[in-house]
Amino acid sequence: MKSTRKQPDTHPRWTTPNTGATNESGFTGLPGGIRDIGGSCYEMGPSGYFWSSSEFSSFGAFYSYLSFDSSILFKTAYTKEIGRSVRCLRD
Repeated sequence: MKSTRKQPDTHPRWTTPNTGATNESGFTGLPGGIRDIGGSCYEMGPSGYFWSSSEFSSFGAFYSYLSFDSSILFKTAYTKEIGRSVRCLRD
């Protein structure tokens, strides 16, 4: 799922060690970080967050995230007031 790029490659790149990065799926997930409710952006490099099209309520939606130190695709949900990356996929 994750891009194999890591520091010191040019941005965007994953924080080292970028565990489990093979990009076998071709998704090329990049570490775009997150924007919080107050508008501050952070975690660019260590984490990539991606909104899902699935909502759990009118105020919240599901998202997945990747981390520099894991090969697991984590899935969870949160309020739509925060910023996550959007990745358009074709059926």
